[in-house]
Parts: sequence; structure tokens; C-alpha cells
Amino acid sequence: MTETAYAAVLVEKRKFETREVPIPDIGPDEGILRIEAAGLCGTDYEQYDGHFIGTPHGTLPITPGHEIFGWIDKVGANAAKKWNVKEGDRVVVETSIPCGECLACHDGRPIFCDANMGYGLRMGFDNEPHLWGGYASHLYLHPKSRMHKIPDHIPTDIMSLNNPLSNAVRWAWARPNLREGQTIVIEGPGQRGLLSVLVAKEMGAGQIFVTGTAADTYRLEIAKELGADATINVQEEDPVERVHELTGGKKADIVLDVSMGSTEPLIQGVEMLKKGGTLVVAGVKTHNALNNFYSDKLLFNEISMLGVLSSDWEDTARAVEILTDKWQDLGKLCTHNYSLGNAEKAVLLLGREIQDGAEPIHIHLDTTIAP
Repeated sequence: MTETAYAAVLVEKRKFETREVPIPDIGPDEGILRIEAAGLCGTDYEQYDGHFIGTPHGTLPITPGHEIFGWIDKVGANAAKKWNVKEGDRVVVETSIPCGECLACHDGRPIFCDANMGYGLRMGFDNEPHLWGGYASHLYLHPKSRMHKIPDHIPTDIMSLNNPLSNAVRWAWARPNLREGQTIVIEGPGQRGLLSVLVAKEMGAGQIFVTGTAADTYRLEIAKELGADATINVQEEDPVERVHELTGGKKADIVLDVSMGSTEPLIQGVEMLKKGGTLVVAGVKTHNALNNFYSDKLLFNEISMLGVLSSDWEDTARAVEILTDKWQDLGKLCTHNYSLGNAEKAVLLLGREIQDGAEPIHIHLDTTIAP
């Protein structure tokens, strides 16, 4: 009797359908993951709302979900040796599936791989064996998939923070080369901003400041609990003046912008930085152009401006280490959990189109619950 998997498939802009497909037989280089959960981030909402149509990430129909972990359900002999796993192991699966041959792969950035393969964003549902996304009960493990073994004792909701935490590792520490004692300003207290507070604290930042709006009051409170030295409501005070005051005029070494939509934090970030500082740009602005930006301020102050997109292998490995050590501190970030049958509700909540109890910070789908 053929085993069946189920998936929440985005068949067109803003429309999900539940699909059932047979779980495929595997060869010696392949595997099957029984998915435990899929975390959600802003990318999931943009995908749902059609922002990616016409781009390499705009394939439809597609099973979304790129923040994936679960248990090895089946694994071929060669794959077991290559991945160092056995059936029953709990693993995080990386989003990108690198070809290993193109320039991007050789540069260690498989997210830009020429083959354009990956889970939840690039491989459409119509590509056999159909199981290419985290909004499903099972995932096909391609021979070139990459994964990390993870502890069994970390609860599902907190483990689903692994992907945004790995991004926070890259954005707040690895790319700007955050050093012990340095000052960092984090603009935007979403899940990645809050996790960046944790990372900066873990990596020895001297001062950590977080900016937000009046709507972020609860999130700013959590930022303090995670280690922020001060929070700034940009609707009540000038964030640039406040950073100057908090640093005694020395300004910040690093500004990490993880705010969504608004370009004003980029202008403010340049003003917050000391000479030789670094502005890290991680917040998606959804086609909003940057106005009144004077590049001479970068030149004369030797300010570095870094665009960042997603984590790599080392960032994910470090995130697993942090979760293993600090998971008990992160429960407050995990606010909502839905079954696959409620995938659309989860995405609408993520986009703040609806309300459902507590202020949403981190949302995940429990894929062990049938639709």
C-alpha cells in the first residue's frame, strides 16, 4: 500500500489548496523527511500576496515553507553516509540545494546557485516528486540537500526559530564582524530583530539599542528581556539624537536595519554611525525607493553599507549551538501555532491582515497535524 503525504499548496495568488501525493520510493542517494514544523517569516507573506510573481521565486503552484525541520523517515545508504544521519534523527534542512559546481556554490553562497533549486521558494509543486516545501507532512531530500542534526529535547515551537536565528547570526555578527564591546543599533523589533538582540548579547556587544514604533511596545519590552540596554520609540523621540545621547556622542559601530517597508531607518542609520561604522541592510522595502540619501556621507565617514539576504552553513550551525544553550529564554517569541489546514490563517496573521489573540511575533505550522 502506497503511503500518502499531504501539503498546503499555494495554487495562485492568495489561494491555498490541500493536496495529497504518494511518498516516493527513494534511491541510495536520497531520503524522505517527516516534517515536524515549518516556521514562517515575512517572505511567506510576500509569496502568498504575489510579490514574487515574475521572479525566480514566483513559481506557482508551490508548497511554501523554507524554515524546515523534522525526522529522517527514510534514507538511502549513500545518503546516510554523506549526511551522517540515520532514520529517526532530528534535523534542520537548509533552504538551498546547491549544485556544487557554479561560481556561487564555490563562493560558499548556494542561495545564489545557478541551478535555482531550493525548498519552499523555487521548486514548484508540479516538479516530481512534488514534496518541495515545508507546508507539508513530508519532504523529499534531494541528493544535494544539506542538513544539521539537532537536539531532541528542544520543544517544537522554539526549534522553529532556528532559521530566523541563523539569519540573525549572519546579520548582527558574522557579516558586520561585530566585536566584543561594540555598540549596535537594531532597527525593528520583529522576530529577526529580537533574535539579533540575543545574538549580539551572546557575542559580547557592549551596548545594544532597539528602535520601534508605538505598535511595537510589547516587542520592545521583550527586547529588554533578551539583553537590549535601551529601546527607542521613534514616534516619541528622535532615534538619531537618542543614540547620540546614549553613547555619549560616540555613536554606534553597527546599525542593523530589519524594519519592513520604511526607508527612513536607512537614512537615520547612517546618522547614528561613527566614522568607519557599518550599516547592515536586511529589511525588505518592497519597491520603496530611498530618497534624500547623500552618498558623500558614506564616503567621507568611510561607512560600509552591506546588503544581507540569508544565512549560510556556518550561521546555521552557530544558531543550533545558541538554541541548544539558550532555548529556555525564547518561549515568549513563539506566539502562534497552526495546523496545515490553517496555513492561510497563519499567513494572514503574519501579514497583520487579521488578529488572533496575542501580538504575533513568531508563527509556525505544526505539520504533524493533518489538515
